[in-house]
Amino acid sequence: MGRTALSAGVSIALLASQALACDSSSGENLFRRGDFEGAAASFQAALTADSRCARAYWGLGRTELVQFHRKTARYLFARAYGLNPRDPDIILSYLEFVTEPESRSTLLRNVVLLTQRSDPRRAQEALGVLEFETRTRGVALGRLVSPYRAYAIPLSWFQPADPRPVGLLLPVVINKGKALRLLLDTGARGITIGSKAARSLDLHPLAEAGIGGLGSAGPVNATVTVAKSVAVGDLRLENCVVEVTRDALTEGADGVIGMNVFEAFRIRLNARNRTLELMPFADQTPAVEYVANPWMDYDRSAALAAASGAPAYRAGHFLLVRTKVYEREGLFLVDTGSAVTSLSRDFAPVSAQRDGTRSLRGAAGAVPDAIRISPVTLEIAGRTFVDRETVSMDLAEISQRQGVRISGILGYPAMSRAPVTFNYRDGLVDLGEPH
Repeated sequence: MGRTALSAGVSIALLASQALACDSSSGENLFRRGDFEGAAASFQAALTADSRCARAYWGLGRTELVQFHRKTARYLFARAYGLNPRDPDIILSYLEFVTEPESRSTLLRNVVLLTQRSDPRRAQEALGVLEFETRTRGVALGRLVSPYRAYAIPLSWFQPADPRPVGLLLPVVINKGKALRLLLDTGARGITIGSKAARSLDLHPLAEAGIGGLGSAGPVNATVTVAKSVAVGDLRLENCVVEVTRDALTEGADGVIGMNVFEAFRIRLNARNRTLELMPFADQTPAVEYVANPWMDYDRSAALAAASGAPAYRAGHFLLVRTKVYEREGLFLVDTGSAVTSLSRDFAPVSAQRDGTRSLRGAAGAVPDAIRISPVTLEIAGRTFVDRETVSMDLAEISQRQGVRISGILGYPAMSRAPVTFNYRDGLVDLGEPH
C-alpha cells in the first residue's frame, strides 16, 4: 500500500514550498492539549486551504488512531506519506501499518538517513528496530499456540516494602525455566526482565533498545531478545519479544509484563480476588494467530455507545481516560504498575493541602519532588471515588514523549477498588463500581 521508499522524483524545492503553504500547527497544538475533536476540525480546515497538506493528513490520522479508529488512520497516514515521504513523523506513523518486511526495512533506513543529524536518538531507535526485524525475519512473533478461549490466572500481591499491596504479580514461565514474578503493568510494553532473572533462560541478544518511564535517569538501556516459549497459567505463546535490562525495573519483582500482551482478549483484573481473567470476543474472531497487534484493521465498534466502560484513548501502548478533579478535566494514564495515583503539577488543585515529599521510583530511576497532597476526588465516566494517597509530580516529559498532555496517572489504588475490564479492541476501560 503506497510507496515504500524515498521517491527519486520528489523535488526538495516543491516540498519546501508546500511546507510554507501548509499550516497544521493549530491542530497540533489542540491535539497536544487533548482536544481531539477541535484538532480534527483544524486539520480539516488546513486541508480545505491546501489539499496537499501532508501534515494535516498526518494530524487527522493521529486523531483517528488515538480514538482506536485504526482503518481510517491507516488510510490517512498513507495519504500523508504519499504527499511527503521525507517526514520522519509521517514515516513512523505509516510504518505501524506496513507488514511487508522489505518495505519496513526501506522505511526504517529512510528514518535513519533523515534523522541521523537532526535527531540522533530517533535514528538510533530506528536502527535498533531495523536490526531486530532483520534478524527475526520470517519469525511469527507473539503467536498464540494454546486455544483462543477463556483463561483465569491467579495473581499474588506485590508488597516490596509496605504491608499494603501496591500492585499485582503474574507468574510467567519463559523458555520452560522457573516461574518469574512479573509486575502486571498497563503502563509497560510487552515483557521486560532483569539480567539476573534472564540467566539460564537461553535468551540471545538481537538488538539494543531504550525503555522510557518516570524518573530522572533517562531511558534505561535494554537488550532485545526473543523467547521461544512463554507460559502464563494455561495460556501459551511462542516467539515472544523479551527485553532484558541490567537491573530489574521494579525492586521486589523479576520484571514487568504489559497488559497489551493479552490485547487479543477482553481482560478483567480483579485485585481483591487476585485473578486475571482473559475472555475471548464472542462477536468476532480476531486474527489471533499472532497476538501482536491483532486488531490492526479493526475500527472502534459502531455499537460503542451501548458498551460498558469509559472510552479510552491510545497514546503509543498507553491507555488514557478522561478524568475530572474538582471540575477540571484531563487525560489520565491508566497504570496498574504505579503504586500511587498522581496529578501533574499544573493540574493539582491549588486548594489541595501539601504534606511533604514521598519517595518514588519509576522505570527511569527516582522520581524527584513527588509531593503528597490531601485526598482528591476523582470522577471517571460518571463514577466518583476518593483517593487518599495522591501525589503531585512533574509529568511534562512523559507528556512530551507521547505528544499529548497527560494530567495524571491512575495507579494501583484506583485499579484495586473494583474489578477493572480492559478492552483493547474497542478502546474501553470499565472501572466497575468502587467499594
